Amino acid sequence: MNLLENPLRLTLLFSLWLLLLSGSIDAAEKGQQGVQLNIGTILASNESDDFDAKLSKMNNQLEVIKYSSYRLIKEESQKAPWNGNAAFEIPGGRTLTVIPQEYRNNRLSLKVRLQEGEKPLLDTTVRIRNRGNFLLGGPPHEGGVLILSISATTQ
Repeated sequence: MNLLENPLRLTLLFSLWLLLLSGSIDAAEKGQQGVQLNIGTILASNESDDFDAKLSKMNNQLEVIKYSSYRLIKEESQKAPWNGNAAFEIPGGRTLTVIPQEYRNNRLSLKVRLQEGEKPLLDTTVRIRNRGNFLLGGPPHEGGVLILSISATTQ
């Protein structure tokens, strides 16, 4: 018996083909969505006891760093494709480049590079939870240090 002569088998094969096709489209769409990156530049110092209210969600993380003052001085967001990069200008003539590399087990792998002009200051890979963030202690700046808050979200 020919597969195409049986309407039930033909319908099942067509349904299976559509299911497989839709799965590959979903995977392709997810690959196209990329990663939403949010970078916060925080000035930490001991010059006062001020704590920027915009940083309240990070209070527990910042307490570990042991400065008395924290002020958000810059925020920037960009969407980056997988294995593509997003560059962020950091005060003091520095550039932060973030390259989303992989998403597995609800964790993102990000290649992170910090440069001052042509001079590399940091080149590492980090893994964070989807919709999570991490703090990167940065270079000296205006009587304190810069702390970079890097968060990433993907679908």
